[in-house]
Amino acid sequence: MNQSRGMSPMRYSHQRERIFRAVSERCDHPTANMVYEQLKVEMPRLSLGTVYRNLNQLADAGRLKKIPLADGSCRFDKTKEAHSHIVCDECGAVSDVHLPSFESLEHAIASETGYELRSYDVVLRGVCESCRMRAQKEVG
Repeated sequence: MNQSRGMSPMRYSHQRERIFRAVSERCDHPTANMVYEQLKVEMPRLSLGTVYRNLNQLADAGRLKKIPLADGSCRFDKTKEAHSHIVCDECGAVSDVHLPSFESLEHAIASETGYELRSYDVVLRGVCESCRMRAQKEVG
């Protein structure tokens, strides 16, 4: 059994570990469908439902970070340390972003509230360069 920093233990599953590795190998914060498309040739008996279920279990166990999007879908991140994301409102692309001023704000919040901060989720929204360029071409 695997255990991750006080999280509930998970039984070993070859499919779950391969799904975890698929997310860990990527830098684009994949959706369940993206992971499924990546693995379906290698694992022909794999279903999209199995991918969804295992990604959610991995997120619940603290092995992946789940990034909910405005449209109700989710992306998954291999980086569990506290950091922020920026999401394109047009295509749903997700990128990591470092907010140095937020780190000093963390200390102020902890001092003011008496809380020991364990995590935070900051999601910035905008339109990525690719979508802006595409929109400009359509207009022009």
